[in-house]
Amino acid sequence: MDSAGQASQIKKKKVLIIDDEVFFLQLVKPLLEKAGEYEVTTLISTKDLIKRINEFKPDIILLDIIMPDADGIEVCVSLKKEPFVRDIPVVMLSAMSRDIEKKKASEAGADDFIAKPVKKDDLINKIEEVLRRKKS
Repeated sequence: MDSAGQASQIKKKKVLIIDDEVFFLQLVKPLLEKAGEYEVTTLISTKDLIKRINEFKPDIILLDIIMPDADGIEVCVSLKKEPFVRDIPVVMLSAMSRDIEKKKASEAGADDFIAKPVKKDDLINKIEEVLRRKKS
C-alpha cells in the first residue's frame, strides 16, 4: 500500500467546536483540518447540541464560555450529566478574565481551559494533551 493509502487509513480525531464567534471558527477549523489529524465540525449556538453530538460522536468538545444563547459553564455541567456525553472531554474557551473563567470551567467539570486568542500549536498541543489524559 502506498503512503497515500496509509494516510487515509489513519482515524482522524473528531473535534466539535461550539463558539458564537464565526471569525474564530473560520480560523480554527481549517487550521486543525490542515494539520491532517482532525475532522472538525463547528456550531455557532448550542441549539440541538445533544443531537449534533450524538450524530458526530466527537472525541473532544471545545466550548466557548460566553455565548448569546447559552452560558457555556451551564452547558458543560449539562453535558457532563448526559450518559453518552460525559466521557467526552470538554475544553472551555474564553477571552475573558482567565483565572476566574478557568476556575469556573474546572468547577463545571471541564477537562481543561484555553484562553483566546490561541496559537495553532498551543491549541493542537492542548487537544492532544487532553486526549492523552482521557486514554490513561
